[in-house]
Amino acid sequence: MNQREKKGPKKNAKKNFYKQNQKERKQNQANNESDEEEQPKKHQKNQKKKNEDSEEEEKEEINTNKEEKNKNKNKKKNKKQEENSSDEEEKKKEKLADEIEEQMNKKKEKKEKKEKKEKKEDEEESDDEERRNKKNKKNKKNKKKEENESEDEKKENDDEENEDSIKPKIVEYCDLCRFPKEYCKYTHSLLLKKIDDEKEENEKDEKEEKEEIDTTKKENDEEDKKKKDKKKKQPTMVLIEQSRRGKKKHITYITNLEKFGLVLKDVSKQLSKKFACSCTVTKEDNGQECITLTGEFADDVLEYLTSNFDNIKPENCQVKIEKK
Repeated sequence: MNQREKKGPKKNAKKNFYKQNQKERKQNQANNESDEEEQPKKHQKNQKKKNEDSEEEEKEEINTNKEEKNKNKNKKKNKKQEENSSDEEEKKKEKLADEIEEQMNKKKEKKEKKEKKEKKEDEEESDDEERRNKKNKKNKKNKKKEENESEDEKKENDDEENEDSIKPKIVEYCDLCRFPKEYCKYTHSLLLKKIDDEKEENEKDEKEEKEEIDTTKKENDEEDKKKKDKKKKQPTMVLIEQSRRGKKKHITYITNLEKFGLVLKDVSKQLSKKFACSCTVTKEDNGQECITLTGEFADDVLEYLTSNFDNIKPENCQVKIEKK
C-alpha cells in the first residue's frame, strides 16, 4: 500500500472526533441555555413559596397575639369583677361596723345623760344641805354676837358707873425731861449740866481736828516748796543716749532741747542733712518729746550742738553710751 493510503484513516478519525465533540458541545450549550431559562422560574417559584410561608406565619402570629390579648382582657375583666366584688363586700362590712358603732355611741350617750342627771340631783341635794348648814351657822353666829353685844353693853354701863364714882387726874409732861412739870425743879439743873459738858467736849474735838488739818497742810506745803527749790537748783541738761537695737543697729536719743528754746522739728531736719540719716521726733512713755537718730552719732551730735547753738555748752550736756 501507498503511504497516503496508510495515513487516510487516521485523518478521518480525527475529523470524526472533532465532529462528535462539536455535537456534544452544542447539546451542552442547549442544555445550559434551557437550564438558565428554567432557573429563574424555579427561583421565582421558591420565592413565592417562601412569601406564602412567611405570610402564613405572620397570620398565625397575628392570630396568636389576638388570642393572647383576648386572654389578657378576660383576665383583667375577671380581676376587676373580683375586685369590685371584694370592694362591695368591704363596703358592706364597713357599713355594718358603722351601724354597730352608732348604736354603741347612742347607748353611751344615753348612759352619760343618765349619769349627768344623777350627778345634778346629788349636787342639788348637797347644795341644799350646805345652804341649810350655812343658815344654821349664821344664825348661831348672830346669836353669839347678840349675846356678846349685850355683855359689852352691860360692862360699859358698869364702867360708866364706876367712872362717875372715881374720875382720873390729867397729868402734863415736860418736853425736855419727859417728867411731870411738878418735878422740873429737880431735873432741869441736871440736864443743863449734861448739855454744857457735851458742848465743851464737842468744841475740844473740833479744835483738835482743825489743828491736825492745819499741821498736815503746812507739812505738805513745805514739802512742795522743797521739791520746787530742788528742781530750780538742778541745772537743765541735754541728754544724749546711744543704745543698741539688735546686733548691728544703733540708735541715739536727744532730750531736753525744748528747755533751751529750740524747735525739735527744725533741729531734726538739720541733723538729718548733716549726718545723712533718718531723724524723727517721737514721744516717750512719760509724754516727753525727743529726737531719734539711726546710727552711732552721740559724740558727733554733741560737737554739732555746742558749735552751732550758743545756749548749749558742753557742761550742760550729758552723754550715755550703752556698752556691748
